[in-house]
Amino acid sequence: MKNWSGILKKTLVVGLSVLSFGMISPSQYQDWYEGTSAKDVKDKPYSLADVPHDIVAAETPADPKGEFLSFMVSQAESQSIEKFGPRIAPVIENEFYSVVLPGMQAALEQFSAEYPHERLSDISISERPSGGLGEKIFHLYDSETQQDLIRFHVRRERPPGEGHWFEFHYHTYKDNFTAHHSIARIYWSQNTPPKWLS
Repeated sequence: MKNWSGILKKTLVVGLSVLSFGMISPSQYQDWYEGTSAKDVKDKPYSLADVPHDIVAAETPADPKGEFLSFMVSQAESQSIEKFGPRIAPVIENEFYSVVLPGMQAALEQFSAEYPHERLSDISISERPSGGLGEKIFHLYDSETQQDLIRFHVRRERPPGEGHWFEFHYHTYKDNFTAHHSIARIYWSQNTPPKWLS
């Protein structure tokens, strides 16, 4: 009879473990079923009683550059799509995601690598892209001084006989916003595109 009770006990433990989808291991059920005492815990190797109580889990250090890039790339995406509006976005979004957004990310990575890391938390982003025919997608600026640091724009171009294009670029504070850093061009069509935000 004792042999059958041992088999039944093991079957019950394994069955309950399977029914709990592995959330409770057979050894946990076994300990619970048999009822462990403090003496049992002390006698088992590698128990929690062996771990010193003064060990504190090490905190993962914050990554200001990574957090900055993640947030700014998501803002670049959302503000660009907002600027395009519902009439332009569906037409150019595939090229935007494959060419323009990676170019914006590369520019932001370069900017964050050159800018003092301790100052990245002081950088803010403009809240709304310009509509109509305006070029502004978004600007990054120092929230303390209110000075622009990098400006992301999109310009409408119409070279003779080529139709309408959107030319994405940025300017930086390093050269007083005079240099034009091209990211990519996206073709629209021969027809005039709608205004931004429309």
